[in-house]
Amino acid sequence: MIKKFLILSCFVFLFASSPEAIIKKDFNENVLPQILEDLNKNGESIIILRVYKTPKSITLKTYKVEQTFAKSELFEKKGDYNQGYKYYTKYILKPSQIKVTDFVKIIGAKTDEDLDTLFANNGKKLIEVLKDQKQFIAIKGIEKIIKKGKLNDLKAFLKGVIAGKVPASCS
Repeated sequence: MIKKFLILSCFVFLFASSPEAIIKKDFNENVLPQILEDLNKNGESIIILRVYKTPKSITLKTYKVEQTFAKSELFEKKGDYNQGYKYYTKYILKPSQIKVTDFVKIIGAKTDEDLDTLFANNGKKLIEVLKDQKQFIAIKGIEKIIKKGKLNDLKAFLKGVIAGKVPASCS
């Protein structure tokens, strides 16, 4: 059934007047929920057929999907280590005088997975941990970083610190 649906969707995409908008809408409303439903069954995998139409030819490409990801993981912007360093020094290090190695100890992060859980839901768990540790100046800095939309950069910086990439001015 899914194969018929995918083939039918591909033909609709080929002959549509504005294919990008229709592809995005159809994928989000029809294809993605079906994929998630099928993958939640007992170990099934899905084959996605992608069609490229050019004036001279049509190219078909297939993908086999065996694992599902949350939508936010698919579209999450990757952070920049250098930008994270900049925002950490500006909003956390200078006002609160907490060195980054001490900050990582305060929040209790030992692995990248720990950081992922702390930074989930726009850093709510991170703020809770800092409240428990009574680091109110650092909380204000984190809130400013969240307002600027640079939380992923801070997370990338802290992941680098956990991996051993500690700047000399922050250690």
